[in-house]
Amino acid sequence: MKFFKLFVISFLVNIFVLGQNGEKTIIAETGYFEFHSDYWINLHHFLFQKAGRSQEKKLKEDGYQLLEINEAAVYKGLDTEQSKKLEEAVEYYQKNIVNKDLIRQLGKERVWLQKQNADNRITDTLFSKAYTKVLNQASEVYKTTFWPLHMKQNELVIERHLPIVKKMEGYYFSKITKLALQDWPSKTKVRVDLTAYANYAGAYTPTRPYFNLIISSLDPGTENTGFIETLFHEGTHLIFLYGGPFRSGISEIFDQEGFKMEYPGHLWHASMFYLCGRVVQDELEKLGIDNHQLTMDERNIYTRYNSEEFRRILELYYQGKSDFETTIIRLLDDLNDK
Repeated sequence: MKFFKLFVISFLVNIFVLGQNGEKTIIAETGYFEFHSDYWINLHHFLFQKAGRSQEKKLKEDGYQLLEINEAAVYKGLDTEQSKKLEEAVEYYQKNIVNKDLIRQLGKERVWLQKQNADNRITDTLFSKAYTKVLNQASEVYKTTFWPLHMKQNELVIERHLPIVKKMEGYYFSKITKLALQDWPSKTKVRVDLTAYANYAGAYTPTRPYFNLIISSLDPGTENTGFIETLFHEGTHLIFLYGGPFRSGISEIFDQEGFKMEYPGHLWHASMFYLCGRVVQDELEKLGIDNHQLTMDERNIYTRYNSEEFRRILELYYQGKSDFETTIIRLLDDLNDK
């Protein structure tokens, strides 16, 4: 087991190093994070969302809407040729890209785009000549129209929250690693890409080919402490990895106890949502901010799990009044009774 942990830590350190490219795109840093505002990554997510509008639709379902930064005026100001180039790029994404998962199927494209220079056209046709052509064509419009708005928004978000992130991060990770039963594997900073648009949820964390947080700067949560929890939640995926002690522990206890119900595959993530939210909530209170609402409550996430009993059980664990095994057995018993 000790060898396995050392192997995982070594592996993670290596993939983090592979991911730390694009120094010109860095707009801020903390002890744990390296914040980027990458031109091609922003264009990619812009086209992805304009083609499918999944983020806009999900926010609408939850009673929210994307932040207004006057994109409508930019659209109105486009000439006929610009509109045509942008429409063709969006159509290409609708036919070829938007049906793919940003986390599991578009990782190679993301890394490829992060290696491109924002000052130049893309000459690499790794995926296809058509895709490279579409990106360059869209870039001719995006660079002087939408990108200035998006870059400004990305910078505004990080400037707003950076002081609190710097004050909180050490205390946060000190607490959450104990709850996750796993240490932060490296002092190497994790890459965070701030993009105007992200996936349907407004934030996601690919782990392959390297760990990378993507957070939308147009999500309404960026105007309040929701951004703080989102950042730390996504970063915490690093210590709640598949095969790690928390997730494996749930599986082992489930098998040992012989539960007859279907395995609750998202129990680990629902638990992580609650525990991350509680640590953020308490650390914010220390800074005089006492109005933070847990993201899983605000956005109605994992409602199947998020019951009064679920919260009571995890709160005992959070307060150190219950050990891991007892906590998981209680959570599974609760689900088994439903």
